[in-house]
Amino acid sequence: MAVRIVIIGCGAAGATAAMQARKFNRKAEITIFDIEPYSQYSRCGLPYTISGKVKEFEDLVLTPPENWASLKIDAKLGTKVTNIDHENREIFYTGDAGTGSMEYDSLVFATGAKNIDPPIKGLDKRRVYRLRTLDDAKALAQEVDKAKNVVVIGGGLIGMETAEAFHERGLNVIIVEFLPNILLAMVDPEMARIVEEHCSSHGLKILTNTSAQEILGDVTPTAVIVQNRENEEISEIPADVVVVATGVRPVTDLAENIGVQIGSTRGIMTDNHMMTNLEGVYACGDCAESFDFVTRRTIVSGLGTVAVRQARVAGINAAGGDIKFPGVIGAKVTKLFGLEIASTGLTDQLAKRYEIEVVRGSIKGTTKPPYFQGGHEIKVKTLFDKHTGRIIGGQIIGVEDAAMRINVLTLAIQKDLSALEVFDWENCYAPAICDTWDPIVLSADAARRRFRK
Repeated sequence: MAVRIVIIGCGAAGATAAMQARKFNRKAEITIFDIEPYSQYSRCGLPYTISGKVKEFEDLVLTPPENWASLKIDAKLGTKVTNIDHENREIFYTGDAGTGSMEYDSLVFATGAKNIDPPIKGLDKRRVYRLRTLDDAKALAQEVDKAKNVVVIGGGLIGMETAEAFHERGLNVIIVEFLPNILLAMVDPEMARIVEEHCSSHGLKILTNTSAQEILGDVTPTAVIVQNRENEEISEIPADVVVVATGVRPVTDLAENIGVQIGSTRGIMTDNHMMTNLEGVYACGDCAESFDFVTRRTIVSGLGTVAVRQARVAGINAAGGDIKFPGVIGAKVTKLFGLEIASTGLTDQLAKRYEIEVVRGSIKGTTKPPYFQGGHEIKVKTLFDKHTGRIIGGQIIGVEDAAMRINVLTLAIQKDLSALEVFDWENCYAPAICDTWDPIVLSADAARRRFRK
């Protein structure tokens, strides 16, 4: 009898798990459910539908619905799994695919995450949005021709990318960030300030260390009341549209109902096979708790790159394989007003939380030799464990080549290299492309010198 695999969720994780299960096991019976009517699409691309950098919403769909049949995968879109009887290995569903039940041998939770709303009055008004789904993006894109003033609550990746998108369409945009700096889950304060100055120079207004208190207006917003957390000054910001981008939380309800253990991160606990505490039940993507590569502590990453790698492991193992997930390093990148912001591994804040003493290598370099026209300044910061000398994190900001260099640092973390080993790298050189000493090497050298003191 063929292995019967049920996958709940058709995002990056669910879709990848289904495809990898099919590649590994040609005979498996695979069914994938998703509450949304859309097949797998890129959530990371949603802000760019507002700016017009993604021309059509359909362009974000990575797996057209008709492709599932060619893979012999039954995709039940617009259909909700309502209940699971794990003792009898049976799921129950209702929606566009009708109402029914289905037995399974292996079950994969790829249920993703949902938005977290902060304690702000007035969030229930019309024209107050979140940005998580394709329908959210469609609604926000329609506001471009109607709104004048946009307030974005939250200065993380989604908040900043959404703010940039509206600004590029000519709207007045103000970001309200509760923490002292934007993007602190990604970079350290001194790096964040570089990004803030860059965005401000392009006309984006950023209020850091500021809490949103209330959204004013009868049916739709007219203003947002904010309070400066340093001097406690209260003010009103005009707003036609409010976007709430204050983070997400794993969706675990169905998993909890059948006895799957939930971890300290509120994600579904998994081992290095992406299996839960229940035999034959797996989890991957934004709903799954995994472990950090450097610290081996539990983590929910929220990154698409991590989701598909976890899903590969979950899908293959659900189909009868035996492979392991190595852990999350957390390489991430964004681009705001032409500036690339990239990071990997631990930040100073995380290292402090985990009680890891660090040695830092921080330099300002250039992407080309100083004598060659067209080079740009690039800021590189590397973090090394003071006791082992091993690289544990890196951050790079510049208008070019930050993303590719952060990939190099990610590999260095994965290979457990020391500051000396990073410094000893041989890099290519040509005046029109790069300098004889790459900024990464110079950053490692700065750290290496500190180890000698």
